[in-house]
Amino acid sequence: MGAAQSSTNKEELGHDAWKKNLEKQYNGHWRWAPGVKFRRPSKLTPEQLNDRIIELEHEQPINSKQGYLNPNGDDEHEKFPDLDTYYSSTKEIPRRLVVQATKEARHDSRPRHWGHARIDGRTPFIIRLSELCLNPFNLERYDIGYDDLEEEEHLKAKQHAKSAPRRVLWVLVRILHYIVSIFLKLTLAWIIQGLLSVQVITEPWSSDAGDDYEYYENVHWAWPKHAINILDQSPENPRPQSNIKRLTIPRKLVVRDGNEGKWIAKDTSELRDPKTGMLQPYVFLSFSRGNFAADDDTLRPFFHTVAESILENENSNRGPEEQHIKAFWLDTDCVSHNTKAEETRDINTICDAVRCAKRVYILLPTESEEEKRIWGNRIWTLPEVLLAAEKVRYCITPSWSQPLSANKDAPKNTFHDVSLTDMYQSFWPLLPPVSETETKDKNAERHEDAICHLIDHYTNRTKLSELQLFTFAVQAMAQLSTGKDVEGYTTTSMAYAAMGLLSYRITPDDDDDTFQAIARLSLVNDSNRLLERLLCLWPSYTPTVQGPIKSQDEEKYAVAGNEALLRNIADRDQYSVHLWDVQPSCDVVGIGNDKFAPTVIVDRCRGIPIRWKSFPKVRYVQNFRSFRANISQTVVWIGAWFLLAGFNLFATVISLAFASVDSSTQTINIRQYMYGIALYVGISWIISWFSPSAVRQLCSGGSSGLSNHLVGFEGTMTLREIEKAIYGNWNGRLSYAPSSTIFSQSLRHETIRMGVEPRDKYGDPLGPEHWKKQKELLGIPDTHRLFTIVDTGDMSVSVIAAERPPVVALVCGREGGMLRALLCSWRFETNCLYRECVVRMRSSIEERATANDWLKISLASQGDVGRTRKRYLQRTRNETESIQSSASLPPPTPPPKEPVVQQVAK
Repeated sequence: MGAAQSSTNKEELGHDAWKKNLEKQYNGHWRWAPGVKFRRPSKLTPEQLNDRIIELEHEQPINSKQGYLNPNGDDEHEKFPDLDTYYSSTKEIPRRLVVQATKEARHDSRPRHWGHARIDGRTPFIIRLSELCLNPFNLERYDIGYDDLEEEEHLKAKQHAKSAPRRVLWVLVRILHYIVSIFLKLTLAWIIQGLLSVQVITEPWSSDAGDDYEYYENVHWAWPKHAINILDQSPENPRPQSNIKRLTIPRKLVVRDGNEGKWIAKDTSELRDPKTGMLQPYVFLSFSRGNFAADDDTLRPFFHTVAESILENENSNRGPEEQHIKAFWLDTDCVSHNTKAEETRDINTICDAVRCAKRVYILLPTESEEEKRIWGNRIWTLPEVLLAAEKVRYCITPSWSQPLSANKDAPKNTFHDVSLTDMYQSFWPLLPPVSETETKDKNAERHEDAICHLIDHYTNRTKLSELQLFTFAVQAMAQLSTGKDVEGYTTTSMAYAAMGLLSYRITPDDDDDTFQAIARLSLVNDSNRLLERLLCLWPSYTPTVQGPIKSQDEEKYAVAGNEALLRNIADRDQYSVHLWDVQPSCDVVGIGNDKFAPTVIVDRCRGIPIRWKSFPKVRYVQNFRSFRANISQTVVWIGAWFLLAGFNLFATVISLAFASVDSSTQTINIRQYMYGIALYVGISWIISWFSPSAVRQLCSGGSSGLSNHLVGFEGTMTLREIEKAIYGNWNGRLSYAPSSTIFSQSLRHETIRMGVEPRDKYGDPLGPEHWKKQKELLGIPDTHRLFTIVDTGDMSVSVIAAERPPVVALVCGREGGMLRALLCSWRFETNCLYRECVVRMRSSIEERATANDWLKISLASQGDVGRTRKRYLQRTRNETESIQSSASLPPPTPPPKEPVVQQVAK
């Protein structure tokens, strides 16, 4: 007892220490990190702090520091989970994330879970000093990237719009610019020459700067819950995943008892023909408990009378030589509830019972559209009618709610032949997507009519591939309701219902959620690597108009995992690409065991870390081929030589001066030596006037050979501002990627495949307000922020929208001649990468990225997972409070007895 109490106290102390550390990290104070000063996140409100605690606790309370096992598996680093982290490739440990942000982004009052710093370029001092001498007022006109011909029209428009005083002011500014620039060259340019002389031109040039991207390596050491190979999955789960499909005969059928004349369920082994061994023919009765709201004991005798009527009608149309049908399959009789194993087998072989049936009858109480829709929303009914194809009828049973004794006088059952095409319009009227003009959903044109495609396939109008069949089946099942009409089943039934349409079977696992069941089904069905393709898709933010939305939160955050993720699996993603258009370059080898996140274990993807805390020092290759570059290099060398020669002569003069103190044989003229020194230094000083221009030319002579990085910051800036922060000057190196993100749609050049910067009518680059408007037009949720990713490898800039700053780009596939890269955030305690965004990158990047072994990736973002867990806890808490409230209520008071009134005989 004492040990248990001590353990409890230790856990409480550990939990309190973690909460204090969490409050400390969210105090909004300025701190120093290696090489950068940053500000911690602002203090959270009690509700926001509680949400953060729910998100960090994952599946259990945090009572101690959490560990991270490095890629070598030989060192476990421990720390408290608090702020977002990134994997440091140099230290090989998790470190708190610091993100440089623009002024507008820093003033964003929404809670953030990372530190933020001011944007400060790390360009070499000689480049900054050169730009100060050449462009002291930072005017665009005097940058090297300014194009006189291109900007002429814009300049005329600006001048026309300006008033006369402003034009005069502009002339004065230009005059002042020349005066200050000349003064700075005369007074400061010699410093550039001196630094180059001391460094002997080793900075910022290098002969080996054009290297690969920064190294990224991480390994997920935990066992997957399910894996393709049994040796790779958890030792607690020794069962293999794959079972080859075989046609299964129903275990039971309902037949009339020869002795008592009652309808009873018998094993099919007793119903085979003794001569041929064939099973006698039967019909399959399909109904939904949403249409017939009663328990099995009430429904069973009624359905027996309906089945008898159906058999009479079926046999009346058969010839004397045809075998009559005397049996039927009915859920209430043929699904056993004796053991869980028998019940699971009977449920998961319903589709086989449909395949073997002579005809399938749909039972409905009325012919109203609502009753048909209720039946169509049951997940098991869709595969039933698809497999039945042209042998479907439906039966109207208007007397089902009347007592059996009165059924003789009740209206008779009516039978109707129906095709799948007719059912498409009447049984699933709300599921097909409607046009964009009929709905507010801007992404309506991306939605695929999964049920229509399946019907066309099973009626032989079209032929779907295995991948398309699996994808449309999963989406159709996810769109259907799983409410009271499948009482007793879980949402994983969606996977088992779809399983009947596929070639391989899986053994049901009660601990699986919907995504895990579908993922297992995909692994064993050789479905053309569906999970790998799904990983590379980027679903629309808005939910599909097909199918019901269960809650307001689900509507707002439809990209969350599980059912919402699978509901749009066959639709075009935000890049208008189908799942089958993606060619994976990685392998899904297992499925994670995370309760609130759809996770997979991925092998063979390539990673590039994203740097956030500051811009790196970019190095330039020493490869000057142009005439201007050669002239600039010559100027720098000659100036450095004269300056060094002058210093050497000065040292020689000092030596000679000391040597001539006692000399009586000759006289040395020190003054002449000093004149020589002055001449050398003077020539060097004159040459130094050209050194700012020479340095600008040497550092702007092209983009080949520059060091490769992925650098990000929060917010947006103009290309000129970004380029000056990274390279120190503006030479038009950077351009927007023409097809990398959803923002690229409005940035494409009219004739060539390049991106252009958005500008106003006067030619000035548009600021942050433009990107905010684009965010609203694209329907991006308010929880997402704008981030900018700069790729110094191919000189491209991409604007993305995400809840968290992603810390790594994982190349997992390709489509349309471009790579698909997952931008992921990271949780060190679970070593899980969360997909925050998906972008398209150039194919040349792939070989320069780091190949990785096993990584665990969540298809939902950290925010989605946190909200899912919060909703689950709220729902559980509400259910518990409801039960406790009901138990604490006193028994109801019986109504008062009515007084007996005695009538007095008159």
